[in-house]
Amino acid sequence: MEKVKVLLADDHQMFLDGLASLLSQLKDVEVIATVNSGKEALTRLTTLSPDLAILDINMPDMNGLETTKKIKEKYPDIKILGLTMENDLQLVTGMLEAGASGYILKNTGKEELELAIRQVIKGEPYLSQTISNQLAQNLLRNFQQKNEPQDALSSLTERELEILKLIALEHSNSEIADLLFISPKTVETHRKNLMRKIEVKNSLGVYKFAVKHQLLKE
Repeated sequence: MEKVKVLLADDHQMFLDGLASLLSQLKDVEVIATVNSGKEALTRLTTLSPDLAILDINMPDMNGLETTKKIKEKYPDIKILGLTMENDLQLVTGMLEAGASGYILKNTGKEELELAIRQVIKGEPYLSQTISNQLAQNLLRNFQQKNEPQDALSSLTERELEILKLIALEHSNSEIADLLFISPKTVETHRKNLMRKIEVKNSLGVYKFAVKHQLLKE
């Protein structure tokens, strides 16, 4: 099997050396270049053709996201893995949108790193388990919030809120119509709508709702 050629970019030399050493232990992976910046990575790519670039997200002169965009524009066949200490979902999303095939944390072990490389080279996306779990939790939370019934009070329009208070104070439809300069028929329509929204069946239910939400206090 042909070795996977890898370019590494990280501005921390000690970490870069350690990562290169770790990858050298994988029999079908070859590190062909190590660089300390995104700009240097782009310069080296004019003469090198790696299969994979593993990029630190937080490089100072050109961060991983910018570097990823430029690499994918000029060399679309190069696969990219984002690398960082932070499991920040915004960073993850940004890297993936820029064209990265995966995202791993710097505390990733040898086995997971090897798995990530193999998966990305096959054309499959890879996210470290920590990030996958966080993304799943975030999606689930958003789904639950989206599907929760809207808070009854916040669902009322300003006019419905006015009429609700007047109903709770025992005003009739015609009295409310006179107070608000609208027709009794319009009042009745608003009454039905607001009672449906707050899920009550009569004026007593409206009164209890108003008291519960402290709508009758001056």
